[in-house]
Amino acid sequence: MKSLLNVLGLICALTLATASAYADGKHVLIDRTLPQAVAAVPHCDAMTVSVLLESPDGTLEPHGAGYEFHTGERFRVRIVSARDATVSLYNTNPSGELSPQPIWSGRLKAGLGRITPRLRLEGAAGVDLLHVVLAPPEVSSALAWLQHWLLSMADGNDKDIVLDREDTAAATYLERRDGLGIVATIRITHQ
Repeated sequence: MKSLLNVLGLICALTLATASAYADGKHVLIDRTLPQAVAAVPHCDAMTVSVLLESPDGTLEPHGAGYEFHTGERFRVRIVSARDATVSLYNTNPSGELSPQPIWSGRLKAGLGRITPRLRLEGAAGVDLLHVVLAPPEVSSALAWLQHWLLSMADGNDKDIVLDREDTAAATYLERRDGLGIVATIRITHQ
């Protein structure tokens, strides 16, 4: 009987030792195959811009940035970004002068929409351009970055700016795969 207990004890000890070794090996295997956590900047920027045109009865009708707006209309801009960011609205008047201060600026949380306060279109004859600017995270001056963007586009030197844009009736969807910021421009025709 004593020898049977010794054999059972030995079997239990070997089983526990094997299980312990297997468990340790399994942890090592899991540690080696799990991907490393990486803290990195997203590789692309994406933004949705929807202009909410206010009707006389106060209802808001969404339009894409490609829709042509007119003097006297009241609207709000709804913006959704793929990353946490500061978004600013700048204006270029019919004379081609870019406002040095943003009309509006606000912080966005990734994936959550933000709506600007109500804006009203006023001005002289011609076309105003309202720029919705999502500057790259490391840029200290959104205005300087926007000026560079606009010059690159005007001079035809935009070969380095690859922007995927889709305009729908209700919104404009923009994506830039290099993560170096996005600008959506809304045209306002004064009559």
